[in-house]
Amino acid sequence: MTFDITLGNTLFGHGNEYVLVLHDWNGDHTNYDAVLDYLDGATFTYAFADLRGYGKSKHLVGEYTVREISRDCLHLADTLGWQRFHIVGHSMTGMAVQRIAADAPARIKSAIAVCPMSAAGSPAPADAMKFFASTTTDDDAFRRLIKFVTGNLSDGWANAKLRQHRATVSPACREGYLDMFWKANFVDDVKGLATPFLVLVGDKDPGIDEAAMKATFLAWHPNAEVMTIANCGHYPMQECPPYFATIVETFLRRHV
Repeated sequence: MTFDITLGNTLFGHGNEYVLVLHDWNGDHTNYDAVLDYLDGATFTYAFADLRGYGKSKHLVGEYTVREISRDCLHLADTLGWQRFHIVGHSMTGMAVQRIAADAPARIKSAIAVCPMSAAGSPAPADAMKFFASTTTDDDAFRRLIKFVTGNLSDGWANAKLRQHRATVSPACREGYLDMFWKANFVDDVKGLATPFLVLVGDKDPGIDEAAMKATFLAWHPNAEVMTIANCGHYPMQECPPYFATIVETFLRRHV
């Protein structure tokens, strides 16, 4: 397997504070398009990266593991000339920002985990795994998943997410990453990690709440804090983009 590939990415801004932003299992870097108008591009430079199999990296195959994500992201930072930077991960890449911070603690200024899966992974019964796997090919299942994690938003919203997903995500990578977040567990590697962490959750995102974050991220990271976003589900960058941008940059400014 080749580990010196460079992930596809989209840059925004020209500031001296660098921020690497990762997407979730269901969509690519365009998840964040609605946020762009509200970001401070004079202070920050953002790199919205696509993991192997997504968006601008859709042609890239791999092992689809959290360690591979970390290697790819650190290589991307090297390619961009970023020695120290901030990281943002969403859902499955919540565990990836933990892996990156553990692999290169001196390089990570701060980390934000949005509606995240953690370093403990997300083990589930066989029927749940079967349902998640079905969303790769079953449009109705995909729409049900999107509505479930966002407080039953409209059919129009679910259809828009479906169109984005089908256009930007490789089915093969989705199966690999699904296996990753069911089975990954590297809690011992992140316990005591001093990196400042902000953990964001939406109050309409089932199963991913403050209690779950206090038992994971806040239990392991001494400099972690959690915030709940009201009237929001699993996609705050799309459900409430101006507020999401404000929360993110307020935290980043504390760690420049």
